[in-house]
Amino acid sequence: MRLYELGETNWKDSQLIFHALAQSNIEALVLHSTIEPYVCVGLHTDPRTELDLEYCRDNDISVFRREIGGGTVWLDSAQVFFTLVIRRDREGVPRFQNAFFKRFLQPVVMALGDLGVKAEFHPICDLLVDGRKISGNGGGEMGGCKVLAGSILLDFDHESMARIMRCPDMVRELFRKSMRSNVTDLKSVLDPVPAKEEIFSALAHRFQEMLGPMEGAEVDAELNTTMRKLKEHYLSDDWLHQRSPKPMGREIKVREGVYIFHHGFDTPEGRVDIVCETADGIVDDVHFPGLPKELAEKRNTMNGLLVGSTYDPRNIISLVNDVFDVDGGD
Repeated sequence: MRLYELGETNWKDSQLIFHALAQSNIEALVLHSTIEPYVCVGLHTDPRTELDLEYCRDNDISVFRREIGGGTVWLDSAQVFFTLVIRRDREGVPRFQNAFFKRFLQPVVMALGDLGVKAEFHPICDLLVDGRKISGNGGGEMGGCKVLAGSILLDFDHESMARIMRCPDMVRELFRKSMRSNVTDLKSVLDPVPAKEEIFSALAHRFQEMLGPMEGAEVDAELNTTMRKLKEHYLSDDWLHQRSPKPMGREIKVREGVYIFHHGFDTPEGRVDIVCETADGIVDDVHFPGLPKELAEKRNTMNGLLVGSTYDPRNIISLVNDVFDVDGGD
């Protein structure tokens, strides 16, 4: 297995390298950071519904759509990235994603421990410190390989993450508030923050402890050629704006188990919007921004039905349909 310790790279190469490795069936651990900030969305996300693309364009924020799953992430130089590309048929590689994340995030947990941070694995793919996310991750299959891609937050930019999202102002403010409560970074738990090289070293040590010695590598001509070939495809509008199935309502993930859910409905009384805040899989609070006073009784009914219930977007939509006699929704 190869070990790429790339330091800081441009934002395109920070994504293209692991796509090139996986599609070439080359096992590797890639450790690096990005020079420029950018936004990365998962395979099943449509940036047109997820992001404020006009704001991104006006502020020179690039957008990349990766070929593995996971949520929308803000990536910048105040993070360390780790990507594991490993063959699916390798001994000890779990078949199912839940088990895959649990196994191969353990070296990250141990590396954080070496740095003085007690992190815990939180299914399906988050690492938490005192209940707050310090490492968000995603994964999937490409070619004959499975891929784990994640980051460790050194100093997280909550404001930029909130601003790039396409959502009403109220939802954005709830998202900001929830991130402050549910996302942390090394700056908040360590003083001083370790140098990136120290974090790279800790990650490399712990992954090699699990997987065996790795051969230090550089991006050679062959890999560079593959990356350049993939660049045309992955940076094309056809790939970036490929349609995804329309979701039921809008769900913004803060960390595993913590979401902001928003949906709008057309009712006989007019437009109704519902916004739900969740905590560890339970509906914690419900809002109806702009709801007419004459619908207060229905709002109270919805609060009674939803607050404290298991979070399920389908159930929320079904209840709104019943209580508000909905004609349609968006």
